[in-house]
Amino acid sequence: MVETGLLVKPPTRRADIEALESVRRLRPQAILLSLPENIEGVLNDYSRGDLDYESFIDSIHERLPEPKGAWIKEFEVFLNEIPSIGGLADIYCYIDSQSFNQEASTSIEIALLTIRGIIREKVELKEWVNILKKSALTETEKRDKEFSKILDISRSYDRVVCISGFEGKYIKRRLEHFGVKSWMRYLDQPYHFTPLEILKRLILLDRIDEELFIKLIKEHIRFLKEYIYRMPYTEAVEKWVRERLYWLPIRRQRPD
Repeated sequence: MVETGLLVKPPTRRADIEALESVRRLRPQAILLSLPENIEGVLNDYSRGDLDYESFIDSIHERLPEPKGAWIKEFEVFLNEIPSIGGLADIYCYIDSQSFNQEASTSIEIALLTIRGIIREKVELKEWVNILKKSALTETEKRDKEFSKILDISRSYDRVVCISGFEGKYIKRRLEHFGVKSWMRYLDQPYHFTPLEILKRLILLDRIDEELFIKLIKEHIRFLKEYIYRMPYTEAVEKWVRERLYWLPIRRQRPD
């Protein structure tokens, strides 16, 4: 029976570790990663031992837009261990490279708009909505391209694990529509979405509320000033989640 498992991974180090542990336990024949397709060849060279880790990272950086290290930070633990699992599974990247570059460009625009908001102490709502809408306009086409590859790989192996972002629910639904048995597991739970993640979701749903948007944008600016500026992104998100979900019992950090 052809089966594809979805591991939905938020951008945290804990989720990165859990993804690695799950793959080692499940021993799939193929692994799909939510990383751009243009680094797939380098990943496979590294998995076969043709590159050491430093050369691998340098080669990836040559294929990614600025800021180069930011785009793979949430997979740092998993990528470091690729040689230990690459001989057991074929590795693929399913994010369309052109769409990835467009999204990276949008992320930089958002960063610049955020910095401008910090300097001016003013929320430029119209500019925020325009940037987020521009990104949302290409989302359907992007998902269709990516799903086509996921479906093709899923039909080519008996056991596939796809490590996705929060689009995992959409992928699972479409796989089942095409007759591919699938399951889904969320990593590093519970999770609290960051303000920017909430904004993007509301834009996709076409739910634009001026008062709510201004509140979320201000919260995003605070997130940048008090978290992102002070620590690596994955640590910043984990600290954000921990403080938003302060009422839950403290989870013991897994060893590296």
